[in-house]
Amino acid sequence: MKDLLIVEDDLEMQEFYRNMLNGEPFSVTYVSNGEEGLKKMKEKKYDLVILDIMMENITGDRLFALLRKDRHYKEVPVIMASSLDKETYQCFQALGKVSFLEKPFTKETLISEINKHLQTLT
Repeated sequence: MKDLLIVEDDLEMQEFYRNMLNGEPFSVTYVSNGEEGLKKMKEKKYDLVILDIMMENITGDRLFALLRKDRHYKEVPVIMASSLDKETYQCFQALGKVSFLEKPFTKETLISEINKHLQTLT
């Protein structure tokens, strides 16, 4: 079973993820901010990380930059989710193994992105 970490500060959006991922073959950990995300990533290595971009303190894009500097997370796939258009964040694609979901998105889109990234791990 693959381990996912979702860093999302909006509790309604966390519930949205829970509903979409219920019954899927993933073990999912949810945290509400970048600081909690960093703490969890030091405790365990996740197979995929989903980041909200617009968060207080450590934003998703800042957290992404920190991940790419960490030897344990340099190659871990990341999905960045935001209501901002993805063109704003295309510069991150050069850092590899990252994709973007514009909120709102469907369950099918989310599962497809997760599976696309996890397939590259095998």
